[in-house]
Amino acid sequence: MNFFQWLFDTNFMAHVYCYRQDPGLVGLHFWSDLSIGAAYVAISLTLAYLVRSAKREIPFSWMFLAFGTFIIACGGTHLMEVLTLRTPVYWLSGLVKALTAAASVTTALALPPLVPKTLGMVKAAAISEQRRVEIEEANAALEREIEERKRAEAEIRRLNLDLESRVQQRTAELARANQSLAELAAIVEHSADGIIGMDLENRITSWNPAAEKMFGYRAADMIGKNIGELAWTDGTGKASAVWRRLPESTGDEPAEIECTRRDGGTILLLLTVSPVRNQAGALTGASVIARDITERKRSEQQLQQMQKLESLGLVAGGVAHDFNNLLVGILGNASLVLDSMPTANPNRVLLHHVIDASERASALTRQLLAYAGKGRFVIERINLSQLVSEISTLLETSIFRNVQLRLELKSDIPQIEADAGQIQQLIMNLVINAAEAIGEQDNGTVLVTTEQQTVDEAYIAQNFAGDTLRPGSYVALEVHDTGCGMDDATLSKIFDPFFTTKFTGRGLGLAAALGIVRGHRGAMRVYSIPGKGTTFKVLLPAAEGTAAAPVTETPQSDLAGTGTILIIDDEPAVRQMATSALEAYGYSVLTASDGQAGIEVFRNNADRVAAILLDMTMPVMSGQETFRKIKSIRPQARIIVSSGYNEVEAVRRFTAKGMADFIQKPYTARKLARTVKLALNPDLS
Repeated sequence: MNFFQWLFDTNFMAHVYCYRQDPGLVGLHFWSDLSIGAAYVAISLTLAYLVRSAKREIPFSWMFLAFGTFIIACGGTHLMEVLTLRTPVYWLSGLVKALTAAASVTTALALPPLVPKTLGMVKAAAISEQRRVEIEEANAALEREIEERKRAEAEIRRLNLDLESRVQQRTAELARANQSLAELAAIVEHSADGIIGMDLENRITSWNPAAEKMFGYRAADMIGKNIGELAWTDGTGKASAVWRRLPESTGDEPAEIECTRRDGGTILLLLTVSPVRNQAGALTGASVIARDITERKRSEQQLQQMQKLESLGLVAGGVAHDFNNLLVGILGNASLVLDSMPTANPNRVLLHHVIDASERASALTRQLLAYAGKGRFVIERINLSQLVSEISTLLETSIFRNVQLRLELKSDIPQIEADAGQIQQLIMNLVINAAEAIGEQDNGTVLVTTEQQTVDEAYIAQNFAGDTLRPGSYVALEVHDTGCGMDDATLSKIFDPFFTTKFTGRGLGLAAALGIVRGHRGAMRVYSIPGKGTTFKVLLPAAEGTAAAPVTETPQSDLAGTGTILIIDDEPAVRQMATSALEAYGYSVLTASDGQAGIEVFRNNADRVAAILLDMTMPVMSGQETFRKIKSIRPQARIIVSSGYNEVEAVRRFTAKGMADFIQKPYTARKLARTVKLALNPDLS
């Protein structure tokens, strides 16, 4: 207690009195000592916070605390100076100064030993700074190296991407090339043409399946062999020339060459030989493309034959038509005179001769019409086997005695729709031709067979290429002989009109037979081997449905009639004969020389014309056009169509348009009168 009294003893005089209480001097000392003390305290507190925050990481941290103690002690002395301005506690102020002195001496004594260490630290700091700079430079170089490496890596990535793109592109190209090669291989594998590879020595290096099928040799049998070893049978040396010309061949010179297959069959090939070169352009081999054109050539020849027959058929048909017009005048006038002549008149015999000759001439025109394919006059349902059987006796008497006729006829075959007379002529021609192929000196057999046959498109293409057959049911007629046979040259001409291998004959037999077959929508094929015989095969369409009941014609005793008949025909002999005949039977007659004139006559006399006799084929205006215009003037007009061709054609053209009747040229006066009578009186038929 005495200590504190002593320490805070105030019996002394305050400093303010020493300063004579000068406010300026007092204020100077007050604010200076106060600022110094506060600053010292702040510095000490900062050093203490630094040491505490560094957590012993600062070297000589105790020295910092010592400095802090020294500085705060110094600050205390200045604060005591502020206190003693008014309060004279000098013992306390002295004690503070003593503590400050102790702290100052202690700090002063402690600093010298730290100088070397501090210098070491300074040197270490310099070295550290140098190293820091070096490190920074190394770091900068490293950063530059890293940047360069990044750029290099980016370039590598770009190159990798480019390489990957190129690899993908090349892979795609290789895939496309492989696909293309696979497609080419598939094309070669599945091609219908034979594709053969050869080297420069003409040795076969490849042989596709089509070549195996075409030549009959397997690939294993042909690889390595010379292509010239194949059985080239052209006889002209074309094959050898093709192989010799290989170095300068351009592949655009196909050659037709015959070759014998492994099975002995002969085929006609279209060969195209193309050189094969490498990338440098050097010749390394050849590619041979062989196309089998055997069937195509056969079809072309058959088509040419058909076209030739068609052209000749048009001529024959035209001749037959004109000849029939002439026969109308001859046959019609002769029959008209015969009908009007007394029975006892000796000239009737002569007229019968004229009529017989006219009918034979008419038969000749039927042959021509048959050849032209327009010879179906009376169409009916016929059993072909029955028809052959009925004329078998006639057939036997028509052939040589040394030739045996054999019949193998199926009874259950379907009927055909045909003209019986023409089919008889067809059978007679084929049988007589077969017997003549055997001859009078050698014994032989003619075999006639019938059967039903269903044909499809493949059969037609193989056996009847060039014909107009359709798939369906047919009746087949075959006439086979054991005669001399025919070679290819003869076979190509047998259907030509007037061609014959005999010393006598007109040569119309087979031509007319073909015309009959074609006229019945059928087809004929000939198979012949020299020295072994010939077979004629005929296909005729089978009729659909059941057979129609035969029509019994009502007898007509009185053919006379009345009314006006208009005759439109371009042939004067026909008009004259028809006029005489109709007038003889009581009719009035008007005539016109062509369709246009006939229309004018009809228009001026439409009310009194009872019927029109209209020719189907005329100049200026056709019968079909004339028919149409007459019907447009008077739809109920009774029109009788007349033609030198066949009834089937007239029925096809005019029945749906209201044709009253049809009359085939040539005709007799009685037949004309009967036709007109029935046309005017349909109930009498």
